[in-house]
Amino acid sequence: MSTEMNEDRPQESAIRSILRTLAPEDAELLKRLIVRFAGQPFSDDARITVKSSGRSGAELELSFIRLRRAGLIQAVKKAWGEKLYYIPLESLGLLYLQFFTPEAEAVPDSNVHRISEAKPGLALDLLHALAAAAEHGLPLTAKGTVHKKNIQKLLEAVHLKDSDLEALQLQYAHAETYPLVAAVLLDMMLCLGLAVKESQGILLEEEQLGEWLGLSEQEMNRVLLPAVLDRYGMSRPALQHFRYLLCHPSFQPGVWYDMTKMLDWMEREVLLTRSVSEAGARAWMTAMAGFGWGDTGEDGSGRCCFRWAMDPAFVLVSGGEDREMAEEGRFYVQPDFDVIVPPDVPYRIRWKLLACSERVQSERMSIYRLTRSSTARAVENGMSAAEMTQLLDNFSSGGVPENVRLALEQWGREIGRTRFEEAMLLSCSAEEDSDRIEAHPKLKGHLQRIGPKHFLVNPGAVPEVRKILDSSGLSPLKAIAEPGRTVSAYPLIHDSTPDLAGQRIHEEKFRQTGLSAAGGLVYSGRNIQYFEQDSDIPKPESLFPGYGQVPKMWTQDFRNYHGTTAQHIMEQALEWQTKVLISRGGSRLEFIPRAIRSHPWAVEGTLFDPERDGYEDGALLSPGDWEQIRLIVPSFT
Repeated sequence: MSTEMNEDRPQESAIRSILRTLAPEDAELLKRLIVRFAGQPFSDDARITVKSSGRSGAELELSFIRLRRAGLIQAVKKAWGEKLYYIPLESLGLLYLQFFTPEAEAVPDSNVHRISEAKPGLALDLLHALAAAAEHGLPLTAKGTVHKKNIQKLLEAVHLKDSDLEALQLQYAHAETYPLVAAVLLDMMLCLGLAVKESQGILLEEEQLGEWLGLSEQEMNRVLLPAVLDRYGMSRPALQHFRYLLCHPSFQPGVWYDMTKMLDWMEREVLLTRSVSEAGARAWMTAMAGFGWGDTGEDGSGRCCFRWAMDPAFVLVSGGEDREMAEEGRFYVQPDFDVIVPPDVPYRIRWKLLACSERVQSERMSIYRLTRSSTARAVENGMSAAEMTQLLDNFSSGGVPENVRLALEQWGREIGRTRFEEAMLLSCSAEEDSDRIEAHPKLKGHLQRIGPKHFLVNPGAVPEVRKILDSSGLSPLKAIAEPGRTVSAYPLIHDSTPDLAGQRIHEEKFRQTGLSAAGGLVYSGRNIQYFEQDSDIPKPESLFPGYGQVPKMWTQDFRNYHGTTAQHIMEQALEWQTKVLISRGGSRLEFIPRAIRSHPWAVEGTLFDPERDGYEDGALLSPGDWEQIRLIVPSFT
């Protein structure tokens, strides 16, 4: 499978350009930092423990400065001044692609017993959860949590279950109140900016929601999977390695792979310890099935297997097929009022359907149902029966059955012709309706006509009046109108078909939002977003204080020096964490001093033979152990 990528994002293109010009020694340090820390933050004390054979501390510091200048390493500053460094998540996928090609053996389908099948998917679950939130609301209790009955409505709409996620050991706010799946769904809404928490409840952001619904499902997954990788995976670097390498483009969709082989390879590459990490890897693959991205299984020997249900080449970096506007799918309206919705129907159309129908089945092939009550709900939210019919005409395949069309017209004539208002004023849409109400014998004594189309209603009689009007074909709207209320509870998202350029812009915006979010419920373990960005990068010359005062011959002349001078050269190399070149027994060796001993004077360090590519740690040298010496200062200009 080709890993050549098409249509890079601008940021990806910039990173690729940087990597092409990166010096080999800088690339080596970057790889070592990835192996040690993955995308997790690290301190100065931790990073200086990352060594490279044959390279001095000064050489490593210069490489680190160049990596920071290139933006491949970034930093934040804590309140007390301590710095934390990290590899930006937006570049991490490309870096894994640059440095690693995982080994995993394909397994025939017949040899694998499937344990967890990919569910309909997080994108679809999130759509139905958002629709449930729009319909029922997400009001908060006095403790600041969403009401239990509203959480239940949210969970009724999705296929993801707590059992899919339990082994991830997620930590999140209000864990004593929210089921695990509810916390994840609310976290996704908040961290992608699709909803915002206000004092009275969690409210949908209509503009953001419109942009989200304009994305294709593939583009949604390109936003969701990186966010899930960061927010819900265990924070240990070993398991982050596994999560990212599982997304490597060398894995083909629809093919079972032996994950035990991959874990063996990762152990050989010192990326993890298999006995410690295998349970975490299995937990992650189970979650991937719950999110709809793959299947898990075992072969006859109990070896863990995984199969992608989507193309991972699209996920972490741009790639796979050329991105073109796919032809939009259409739904089917049945004579029994069911609307069959295939997977390729755009989410912005599904959202409109959910506004005027009831969800019957939310599998990959979804079924929604048109009913009188769903029509009433649509009218409540500003969608007329005529607009419902137009929606069905515009996007259905095979047209709208005549009985469905007639029913919608009938319901449209009946629903919303009257409305209860806050002062218990009954308003009619037509004067002839008022005449009918005034003449109705069962309504006598419950209301008083005060105008051509208005009645005052006894507040205690509202339920009875509503029942009578409903049976008379004059059904009032369910909600009681509030003064000045114009915004519908369910955002209808009136927009035109998005163009490809607009989708790319929105996808990238959501991707960056999801990776940098600090407002969700789940504690991701990567807390750098709470600290101030630090762009103060040391100047290379700062690594060599007093460089101008050191005799030039020390760095230029490889020669015999007086014993005291040779000691000064060694001490200067130790202060600058750099090397000296020495000759011994006819060979030229590099020496990195680590510590000076006195009485008698000696220097301890690492002795490196460049010709044989061999080194000796803990070597102890006295002034008589070399003939010639020169201070090596790496280029820093």
